[in-house]
Amino acid sequence: MELEPVDFFQELKGLVTDYLAARLKLMKYEIYEKTAKIAASMFSAFVIVLLVVLVLLFFSISLGFYLGALFDSTGAGFLAVTGLYLILLVPFIFFRKKWIEKIIVNRVLDQLTEKEEEEL
Repeated sequence: MELEPVDFFQELKGLVTDYLAARLKLMKYEIYEKTAKIAASMFSAFVIVLLVVLVLLFFSISLGFYLGALFDSTGAGFLAVTGLYLILLVPFIFFRKKWIEKIIVNRVLDQLTEKEEEEL
């Protein structure tokens, strides 16, 4: 028993429509997964940065008081710590695109393309 051409094309149209709907749903779920992974990575990076900032803050305060005791002037100790941070800040200002922005862009792209590489 063969299908009539009209029935065949209607059934084919239904199958193609179902297939496209399933593919669209799959793409949406993949986007949700990638977005969730990026959000999780950003949150964990934020927590790490926050903890590093707190460690640096307390280290800087301790170093300022220690150098202040060595120089017999608390102000001079904190000024020395400030000078140290200014010396460290200058290279970061000049090389921020190469060091920081490039790393962030590469990590986001790695997260976005991770699933595609697994499929190959």
